[in-house]
Amino acid sequence: MREQVINIIKRVTGYDEISEGTDLLEEDILDSLAFIELITELEDTFNIEIQPTQIPSDTWRSIDGIVKLCLEKKRMIW
Repeated sequence: MREQVINIIKRVTGYDEISEGTDLLEEDILDSLAFIELITELEDTFNIEIQPTQIPSDTWRSIDGIVKLCLEKKRMIW
């Protein structure tokens, strides 16, 4: 799942060089348009539903945070 999330982030942001420690918000990698595209891609890819207003903003800062969110949402469905 981690690799899929990384590939989705790269695709929607256009950034090819994203490392594990990159702060996606602080470095302006996730702008408002990319954020919406990211949510849509994650929902479609992992068959989950994400309510952005119910997710702490720190979740979107890192790859780990986004992967954790997706894993938690997948567990809710199963």
